[in-house]
Amino acid sequence: MTILSRSTLKKIAYPTGVGMTLFQVYYTIGYGVLEGSLLAAIFLSFALVLIFLSHPAIKIDEGKEEPVPLIVLDLVLACCAVATSVYLFFNYEVLQERMAFIDEVPGEAMILAYILVGLVLEATRRMTGLPLFSVALVFFMFFLWGDHLPAVIRHNGATLENIAENMYLTGEGIYGVPIMLACNTLFAFMMFGAFLEGSNMSSIFMDLAFRLTRKSQGGPAKVAIFASALFGTISGSSAGNVYTTGVFTIPLMKKCGYLPHFAGAVEAVASTGGQIMPPVMGAAAFMMAEFCKVSYLDIAKAAFLPAVLYYLALWVMIHFEARRRGLGLISSDLVPSLKSILVRLYYLVPLVVLILVMLDGRSAAICANMATGSILLLSFIRKDTRFTLKRFIDTLYAAAFTSLMVVACCAASGIVVGVINYTGIGFKFINVLTTLADGHLFIMLILLMVTSFILGMGMPTTPAYIVVATLGAPALIKMGLPPVVAHMFCFYYAILSFITPPVCVAAYAGANIAKADPMRTGFTSMKLGIVAFIVPVMFVYEPSLLWQGGRLDALIATVTAIIGVIGLSGALQNWLLRACNPFERLLLLFGGLCLFYPGALTDLIGLGCMGFVVICHYARNKTEPHPVAGKDYTLPES
Repeated sequence: MTILSRSTLKKIAYPTGVGMTLFQVYYTIGYGVLEGSLLAAIFLSFALVLIFLSHPAIKIDEGKEEPVPLIVLDLVLACCAVATSVYLFFNYEVLQERMAFIDEVPGEAMILAYILVGLVLEATRRMTGLPLFSVALVFFMFFLWGDHLPAVIRHNGATLENIAENMYLTGEGIYGVPIMLACNTLFAFMMFGAFLEGSNMSSIFMDLAFRLTRKSQGGPAKVAIFASALFGTISGSSAGNVYTTGVFTIPLMKKCGYLPHFAGAVEAVASTGGQIMPPVMGAAAFMMAEFCKVSYLDIAKAAFLPAVLYYLALWVMIHFEARRRGLGLISSDLVPSLKSILVRLYYLVPLVVLILVMLDGRSAAICANMATGSILLLSFIRKDTRFTLKRFIDTLYAAAFTSLMVVACCAASGIVVGVINYTGIGFKFINVLTTLADGHLFIMLILLMVTSFILGMGMPTTPAYIVVATLGAPALIKMGLPPVVAHMFCFYYAILSFITPPVCVAAYAGANIAKADPMRTGFTSMKLGIVAFIVPVMFVYEPSLLWQGGRLDALIATVTAIIGVIGLSGALQNWLLRACNPFERLLLLFGGLCLFYPGALTDLIGLGCMGFVVICHYARNKTEPHPVAGKDYTLPES
C-alpha cells in the first residue's frame, strides 16, 4: 500500500471531524465569540475538508487502490477549503469596512470566491449525486449569463466582482441563511442524535415498538412505524432512517407474509414521516421557522396533527392489509420483557428535556445542547451506556461525519438562494405562476405541487424545500395565506419527493433491502402515504388542521380528519370490517374526502357514507364471518 491512499486520508479526517465538533460546541454554547459569517466560513471549511478526505471523487471497485493523482487532488481541494476561511479570518475587519457591491473586490478574494463555489459544487456531487449539483450549477450559470436569455427570465446582469461578493463576501450566498442554520442549529441536533446512538440509549425506541405492537395483527409492519417515527425524531434523514431501522423490520415483515414491495414501501413511508413528526423534525423544519420568523415550537405545533394523520393512515392501511391477508402476531421470543423496558425508560429523559426546554422558550440549539448534556449524565447509570474515552471521541467524530450531507446541501442551497435574491428571478417565477393560476387558489396549489415534485426529484428535503419555498411560498402568501400555512404546504411536497416516483430515494432504499422491484415499491409507497398528498391541500382551506385559529374548530377538524383517514385507508386497501365491493370502496373514498374538507355539510355526508359501509359490513359479518389467521413468526436466519 502506498503512503498516499484513501485510508491515509481517513486517518487525517478522524481528528479533523473531532476538531469540527469541539469547535462547534465551544462556539455554540457561548464560550467563543465569532462574527456569524466567519463562524459559518470556518464551519463549512471543516465540512469540506472532511468530505474531500473521506469521500472519493469516483467509486473504486472493492480491492482496487485509488489512483494517486486522485488522492493528491483531494488533498489539494482540502487545502483550498482551508484557505477560503483562513483568508476571511485574517482579513475580516478590512473586508467588513468595505462598502458591499461598491468598493473594488480584492483580487485574491475573487479567486477564492470562485474556488469556493467549485468546492461546494463538487462536495455536493459527492454527497448527494447529480440532482442537487445540477440545480445549483444551473442557477450559478444563470447568475453568470442570465442577462443573455429571453426577456421572460432575463436578469439585468452581474459582473464577476458582484458574483464573487454575493457568493463569498456577504451573507447572501454560500454563507447565507441555509449554512448559518446548519452551523447554529442543525449541527446541535445531529450531535444530539449521535450521542443518543453512541450511548446505545436509542435502543429503547425499537424495544418500545415491539412491546406496543406485540398483540396487534401484522405487528412487524407496525414495529416499522413506531421505530421509524421514534428514530426519525433524531435522524432527520429519510433514506438514512430506512437503512437504520429497515434492515431489521423489512426481513421481519417478509417473514410474516407481507409481500417484498409492500414491506419496503412501509419502511420508506414510515421513515419519511420522521421528518414531519415533532418534537424533532427534519432540517427543513428549522429552516421554515427561520423563513416564517416564528419559533420552532410554533412550527412543531402546526405540524403535529398532520404528522399524526400521516402515521395513522399508514397504521390503518397496514392493519387492513394484515386483516385481509390473515397475517399473524409477533413471536413472543422477539418481545422484550416489560421489566427490561421499565428499567430503561429513563433513556427517554433526553427527549423530555428537549421538549421542556423548548416549551420554556429557549433557542433550538440550546435545547439540543442541553438534551445532549443530559445524555452524557444519564449514560453513567448503566455500564452498557457509559462513555469510555474512545467511545466519546468516536461519537464526536460521528456527529461531524453524519452532518456532511446536510452541510453540503445547505451550502449548495446558499448558491441557489443567493442567485434568486440577486437576480430577482423569484419575483418573475411568482408572476408566471400567478398569471397561470389567474387568481384561482386551487390551480396555484396544483402548480406548486408539480413544481415541488420536479425540483425535489432526487434532492434531499432541505434544499428542495428551500428552492420551492423561496420561489413558491411568496406566491401563496400573496394570495392571502398565512406564512406558516404557505411554507408548510411547500414543506410537505418537498418531503413527498422521497416516496414519489420516478425518483423516490427512500422507496428505492426500502426496495434494495427488501429485494423488491423499485418502481412497484415506489408506487406502493405513494399509496401508503396518500394522506400526506391530500392534507396540505386541505389545511390550506382549513388552517384548523394546523391548529391555527379557535380550539373548537381545531377539535372538530381533528376528529373528522381522523375518521376521514380511516375511510380513505379502507378504500385504498379494499377493507374496513371485511373486503369491500366496488360501490363500498367508492363510498369510503368519497366519504373520507368529504370528512377532510371543512364544513358541516361535507362532514355529515362523509359520516353518512362511512356509516352505511360499516352497517353493511357488520350485517354481512353476522352471516359470512371472515377467518383471521393468528400464526406466529420469527426472524429469518441470517
